[in-house]
Amino acid sequence: MLTLTIEITYREHFLDVTDVRGLLGLLLVDGSLVPYRSPGGGYIQMTLTAGIKSSAFLEDKATEFRQFFPTRAKITPYRGSARDNGKRTTVLRFRVSTNKLRPVYNLLYPAGDRTITQTALDLLGAKAAAWCWAEGARIDTSTNKAELTRVGNTWAEASRLQGWLQMLTGASSELMEYRHKPRLYFDAVEALKIREALIEYAPKSRLHLFTGEIPDVSAIRSARTELLLGSGANQPARASQ
Repeated sequence: MLTLTIEITYREHFLDVTDVRGLLGLLLVDGSLVPYRSPGGGYIQMTLTAGIKSSAFLEDKATEFRQFFPTRAKITPYRGSARDNGKRTTVLRFRVSTNKLRPVYNLLYPAGDRTITQTALDLLGAKAAAWCWAEGARIDTSTNKAELTRVGNTWAEASRLQGWLQMLTGASSELMEYRHKPRLYFDAVEALKIREALIEYAPKSRLHLFTGEIPDVSAIRSARTELLLGSGANQPARASQ
């Protein structure tokens, strides 16, 4: 009985290797992690945001996050700063603050700045690649060609991601720059190859990016999440664990 108690206590205070890999894959090309100091020793604040049209995708991410780190945090709406015309955009936010995210932070921000490193990629597999595709793929339905955004801020990061995706799926791509940001471009054959390799891991709300079908936007928006906009849209989201 004493051994069991010790194991439970350890599990409540630390993420195991599977948890770290799962969260790392989810956050590889999305979200932010910010370290804060506190009297208790500091914590990491994780934030995922989405526009109203991507509410279902944000729910997919929150559900995935909870598989590795149970939390009471909920998706909440907030209004951004006023623009020049006085209007404010309502954004949905999922935020968690905890010291348990430190290993994930160390892998994504090895020198204080967010960087896609080979060390992080070597820990990840097809599920993480599917999240990358779901986050940044743009498919031309007339040609079936595809481009992948959100592949890092530098040529070196994008090159690492390019090689990692090819190793996992066999799909080759061309690395090019668009508006000073790197992107990966797939012809129709290679785009089909990567979609078929990753479809079993596709988030439900982004399945169309893996099937190549034209999505019904009304079908992939989350009515449940958007009910939040009826109350509390003017309230800031509260950070929670």
